[in-house]
Amino acid sequence: MRNNQRRTGQLGAAPSSPAPSQANLAYVVPTEFVELPSRGWFYDENHPLYNQETVEIKFMTAKEEDILSSAALIKKGLVIDRLLENILVLDIDPKSLMTGDRNAIMIAARISGYGREYKVNLTCPKCFTPGQLDHDLRLATIVGSCFDEEYLKDNEIIFNTETKTFDLQLPVSKTNISIKPTDGHRENLKLEGAEDSIVTSLLSRIIVAIEGDPSKVLDFVNVIPAADSKHVREIYSKLSPDVKLEDKFNCTNCYHAEKMEVPLTAEFFWPR
Repeated sequence: MRNNQRRTGQLGAAPSSPAPSQANLAYVVPTEFVELPSRGWFYDENHPLYNQETVEIKFMTAKEEDILSSAALIKKGLVIDRLLENILVLDIDPKSLMTGDRNAIMIAARISGYGREYKVNLTCPKCFTPGQLDHDLRLATIVGSCFDEEYLKDNEIIFNTETKTFDLQLPVSKTNISIKPTDGHRENLKLEGAEDSIVTSLLSRIIVAIEGDPSKVLDFVNVIPAADSKHVREIYSKLSPDVKLEDKFNCTNCYHAEKMEVPLTAEFFWPR
C-alpha cells in the first residue's frame, strides 16, 4: 500500500534541450512528465491515460500566452481548456481529464511558464489583517484516500474495478450508491431549473448510480436525508485524488501562524 499523500516535487522533470543557434533557428519545445493524482485508475480502457501514472506536457510558450490573454476565450470560459489542448502531447479532450489530474497539469504548466513563485493575498483568520504569502508551487502535495486500503476497509467502501466507482451504503437511508471522482464534463453539471442548487448539484456530480442504476441519481439527490448528504460529501473530499496547495501564513500584525490553503487567483496564470 502506497502513501495516500505524497510530495509532487516539481510535478515532472524536463529533459535538457539544445539552445537554438544562428545556424539552426529550429527550436524544439521542451516537455516534462506530470504525475497524475488519479494514477489513471478512473479512465475507461480506450482513454489515453488509462492506468497511466504520468502524462507528458509541453512547456508554455508565447503561443499559450496568447491563449491566456484572449478576450474571446475568457468570455466563453474556454481559456483553460484551450491551454490544456495546446500543451498536452497526446490528443486528449481536456474535459475528459479527472479534476485532480487537470489541476496537477495546470500547476506544472504555471511553473514552466512563470516559475515556481506564486504570490497570493491572504487575510489573517485571527485579526483579519491583509497579508501576502510567497508560495513555492513545487511544494504541491498529491492527496486522496482512494488508494488507502485501510481507509476503504474502515469505511466499508468497495472499489468496483469494472465501473471504476466506489460503492458504499449510506448510514441513514441504507441506500447503496456509487461515487466517482469528477472529470471536466461532470464538474460543470448543474441541475436544470435550479440556480441555487449548490448541494444537490454537487451530489449529482459525485454520485453516478443508485442501487446500480444511473437513471435514479437525479431523483434521489432531491430526497436524500441531510445526514446522508453530509456523509457523501465528507467521504468524497477524502477519497478524491487531487493536488493540495498549503503553506504557513505568518501574520505581521498579531504574529498568528497557521497553515492555510493557498487559493488560485488571477495571479496564478496572470502574474504581475
